[in-house]
Amino acid sequence: MKKTKLFDTRKTIKIALPSFPDSEVELWDGLLTSEFEVLSNLEKDYDRGIETLRFLIKAWSFVDEKDETLDVTKETLGKLPARDFTFMMEQVGDIMETMTEKKEVSSKE
Repeated sequence: MKKTKLFDTRKTIKIALPSFPDSEVELWDGLLTSEFEVLSNLEKDYDRGIETLRFLIKAWSFVDEKDETLDVTKETLGKLPARDFTFMMEQVGDIMETMTEKKEVSSKE
């Protein structure tokens, strides 16, 4: 049997948030299987949304007073204006829709 290296094949997309036009948020274009398991165990939509963002945000340009990059946490995400959270959730919706379309196509093959 041929050996195959297991590695992260996801791509990334970059967006800027409406309230912070000079910001840069790098999002993965999909979730890992283990992340689906975590999300399926969450009951509240808000918590599921926060965790989905935490999983999909690879990097962002937000820093603290010392110019150190802020970790993507529930607390830091909670400090964003609601319209930026909504904007990112729309991006997540697009990503999830694309993932579903790819899954449907590959299952038909």
